[in-house]
Order: sequence, then structure tokens, then C-alpha cells
Amino acid sequence: MKAGFIFHRLIAANVGGIITWLTVGIHEIGHPLFDLISGGSEFWRVCGGTLLEIIVPLAAFFYFLRKGWEIQADVCLLLLAIAFKSIGFYSAASLYTGEVVIVNTVDGANTVLDWDHMHKWFGTEGKEQYVQQFFYIAAALTAALGCWLLIAHIRRCLKSDVNMNDETQNYF
Repeated sequence: MKAGFIFHRLIAANVGGIITWLTVGIHEIGHPLFDLISGGSEFWRVCGGTLLEIIVPLAAFFYFLRKGWEIQADVCLLLLAIAFKSIGFYSAASLYTGEVVIVNTVDGANTVLDWDHMHKWFGTEGKEQYVQQFFYIAAALTAALGCWLLIAHIRRCLKSDVNMNDETQNYF
């Protein structure tokens, strides 16, 4: 799959702004990375963008959680929620004719979406809105969990006698 970028007329209204573009960048890096790892498999190259988009915030979440940095881990859940929202939109982008333009340097605006391939492979062709809703629900639940944990961890941190200048503390 050739590198492409999504330009949506409401991209500026998306929660995340620069983070949304970072998510798109991680997605696009996933294509050549999984192409390289898989030895040129079209399946892994196409799916690699979406997989990396989920793997990066999830790996960061577990990394911070393992180090005991709960607040940073909570922020990673919010980043994962943004990735799920982005994937949800992209999984049904073919339904938004005229509102979404996919551009790459080789095909211009004639690019076939990753998810058009994946819907055929996974048997979800014609059910794009259900896949989209799945990822939107995952985004909402992940965001709710991330916010709840973030607030709980910040409150616990503020109530404790944490010395913010003590470098041995793993709170911030």
C-alpha cells in the first residue's frame, strides 16, 4: 500500500489536532514497517498501518504502567482512544464520498483505501458502518476509562505527601 494521507474537511474540529496528525503518521509508518517485517506480504503491509496505530499507544501504556507511572499510562489510554476514533473514521471513509480525499504521490486522488481491502479480507464489505461503530464505541470506552483513571490518579497524587522535587518519585 502506498503512503497516503486523509484530508477531511472537518479535521480541524477533531479532538486532538496535532495528535490526530501524529496518529496518521504512525499509521503510515506502519505500512512499510510491516511490509519489511513480513517479507513483502500484502496482507501485513495493508493491515500494518492500523495495527501500528493501536500498538504504539498500547505499548506505551504498558511501559508506563510497568514503571509505576500511572498518570503517563492514563494519558496513553487517551491517545489510544484517539487512535480508535481515527481508525473508526477511516474504516468507513469510503461511505463519505466527496467529504474525504485520499492523496498519495503515486496515484493522486485515485488511491484505494486500506480498509476497502481489509473489508474484503475480513468479510465485512457492506458492513462498514458497523465496523466504524465498533471502533467509535472502543474509543468512547477507552476515553472514559482513561479519564476516570487519570482523575483518580491525579486526586490520589494531590492527597498524598509527594515531594515533586524528589527525583526518586515516579509520579511525573
